[in-house]
Amino acid sequence: MRYYIKMNDDIIIWLERLSALHKSQIRKSAAIEGVQLVHLEILQYLSICNKYSNTAQGISEYLGQTKSSISQSLKFIEKVGHIKREPNSNDKRSYQIFLTKDGKECIKRMNESSTPDLSEVGDIVGNIKTILYKWQEQNDLKGFGQCKSCYFNKILEKGGFQCGLTQEPLSETDIQQICREYKFK
Repeated sequence: MRYYIKMNDDIIIWLERLSALHKSQIRKSAAIEGVQLVHLEILQYLSICNKYSNTAQGISEYLGQTKSSISQSLKFIEKVGHIKREPNSNDKRSYQIFLTKDGKECIKRMNESSTPDLSEVGDIVGNIKTILYKWQEQNDLKGFGQCKSCYFNKILEKGGFQCGLTQEPLSETDIQQICREYKFK
């Protein structure tokens, strides 16, 4: 009997392989750094998220883990000096989490040792974004995309950017980062 793989199944196979390979490389880097996989995942997230998303809740949603397990991981990586917590300037009941110099160096080492040079791959970002959008939409998941391509990002006439959701100005750096409130255009 002959089995036929639908196109969707083929995509899933390659996504699973890519994901497994990525996780394997991060696990290897985590072992070298003397931390667990989840600790490096948190540091990686904090290195790319924006000021609206660097919270325990944001990390929990992004990694798909409970807030209590994330809280335990945050305690550990704060103790070893990779992160610092500061009260949120807008809401004193919550904390924002920032990478320390040690945390940034850890992420830099991980990326240098585990990320391949993809400069010759071509423009595949659009296809990956389409797959991600469909997956998130179907499962009612948060977007976590870059501000520069967000529905809420406004390009101002005088130059610069503004978040249409919060009405706050955004810098060039801000629009390169990911946000938990991201909405696909």
